[in-house]
Amino acid sequence: REGAKALGLKIFPKTPSPAVTAICAPEGIDGQKIYKIMWQKYGVTGAGGQDHLKGKIFRIATLGYADKYDVITAISALEFTLRDLGYKFEMGKGVSAAIEVLKDL
Repeated sequence: REGAKALGLKIFPKTPSPAVTAICAPEGIDGQKIYKIMWQKYGVTGAGGQDHLKGKIFRIATLGYADKYDVITAISALEFTLRDLGYKFEMGKGVSAAIEVLKDL
């Protein structure tokens, strides 16, 4: 979650579940495209929003066995995907924030 925040993204909702991280798509970018590219191009499992949230959020799964390397891989894939979609941010900033949180676990 800190990795997504470091990229300027907002976590949804304010009290998220430990099983999945829902992230608001950046303005002008379809959340459905984000999770599809993450899966198809970078091999990271996720999902889009449902009902009124379709296209507005995307989700990264952390249910089951997910260790710190899976989280770092997911944030890396998110960074590559956002870059592919034209979102402007500093590459590596999300990964760096995730590593900072996970380094002593």
